[in-house]
Amino acid sequence: MSENKIVGNFKLRNIFIPLIIVILSCSSLIVINYLTIKILSASRAYVNGESHYSKGQKDATRHLITYLFTKDPIQWKLFNEELSVPKGDKIARIGLTNDDTTETIKNGFRAGRNNEKDLDDLIWLFRYFHSVPFLAKAINEWQKGDYLIAQLESIGIDSHKKISTNNLKPEDTQKFFQRINIITDKLTKNERNFSESLGEGTRLIKTYLLLTNIFFTLVIIGSVSIYYSVMINRLRRSKDETDDKNKNLIIANTELDKFVYSASHDLRSPILSLKGLIEIVRLEDDLDQIRYYLDLMHESLDKQDEFIKEIIDYSRNKRKKVAIGPVSLTKIIDEIITQHQYIKGTDEIAIVKELSIDELHSDGLRLKIILNNLLSNAIKYSDEKKEKRYISIKTYTMGEFYKIEIEDNGIGINTEYQVKIFEMFFVTNNNNKGSGLGLYLVKEAVENLNGYIKVDSVMNIGSTFIVTIPKEYEV
Repeated sequence: MSENKIVGNFKLRNIFIPLIIVILSCSSLIVINYLTIKILSASRAYVNGESHYSKGQKDATRHLITYLFTKDPIQWKLFNEELSVPKGDKIARIGLTNDDTTETIKNGFRAGRNNEKDLDDLIWLFRYFHSVPFLAKAINEWQKGDYLIAQLESIGIDSHKKISTNNLKPEDTQKFFQRINIITDKLTKNERNFSESLGEGTRLIKTYLLLTNIFFTLVIIGSVSIYYSVMINRLRRSKDETDDKNKNLIIANTELDKFVYSASHDLRSPILSLKGLIEIVRLEDDLDQIRYYLDLMHESLDKQDEFIKEIIDYSRNKRKKVAIGPVSLTKIIDEIITQHQYIKGTDEIAIVKELSIDELHSDGLRLKIILNNLLSNAIKYSDEKKEKRYISIKTYTMGEFYKIEIEDNGIGINTEYQVKIFEMFFVTNNNNKGSGLGLYLVKEAVENLNGYIKVDSVMNIGSTFIVTIPKEYEV
């Protein structure tokens, strides 16, 4: 996978991460609020059930006391009816503890006068949250209450036997009454503890719910803020990129206008020169003079051929993407020297090669453009007045960079022109030998390889061009 693709995927994930967090937070809030409401509803049902439990116990106690003193069988019947309420809840508790059938548990709650609509919530809360401290404490109080209800029932049975056999003595009545009062006091305390446990749990749940809602709300707000911040930054970067592209388009259009104008002029100039020379030749009878004119024609055609090659190189450099692969500098340099060996005066120039590096990983096409133009210029602008002319080609490494150095003892470049020679179609006062496109191509090709080029030149002494390109090309 390319680095650009990895970066693109990473940026894409950065955009969606806040959205995923928002979705997960909202989902969590919905689930948490639903569970909280269900727990609070079930807790309310248990509190409501406790009120029926307490009322049934107190009414049963009242009827039992009345039965002790009046021996009215109706009071005995009412005692059993009211006592069936806490006994029904006991059946439900034991059924939940022993994992009995749902219907058995529901019948117990129905006997305890719990609302039919609350039964599922009562069962659900016990089954899934019986280990939670507040509910475990309430269940423990419930169990103690059931034990006391059993004692109350036992007193009722004992007293009923004595009454039925006419063996109830006043002292027995007093003992039963005292025992009933003791159990009632314990049950009252027990029932209060049960309600307080549920109330404490309910308050705790409300607090946790509030904190949870605050937490997830802050997470959602933060995630949304991050998302909008990312989007705004992306829009800002997109705008900056668009502005840069527009600027580049303006520059490209300006260059294109200049290129078309200069190219058309430089292409037409040799043609016009040829046409003029042809007209002169038609009127000329001197064979030597005709040969001279033909040499001029040949020179003009060479110039046009070179310019067309530069235009082709310009097109390739602009159009083709950088293709990194193994490249032999020796092979490229030898090919270029071979191509230029038939140019007039080339055989009089000593070409010295000091190639410390040969194989490297780079773009072969752009290296050819760079070396071809630099060597061509070195040959073209050699100083014919000097007895020994030379061109030195050096390649070497320096840290993380490759270095290519082209040195000559040619005519040199005026200092004031050295900052302009890499501009498109810039030409110095050099008897119109160049088109002004070559060094522009060199600079663009070097920059496409993430490198740079510098020149050191002295008039009538010579010039040195140093190309620096990184060993590792980064997109």
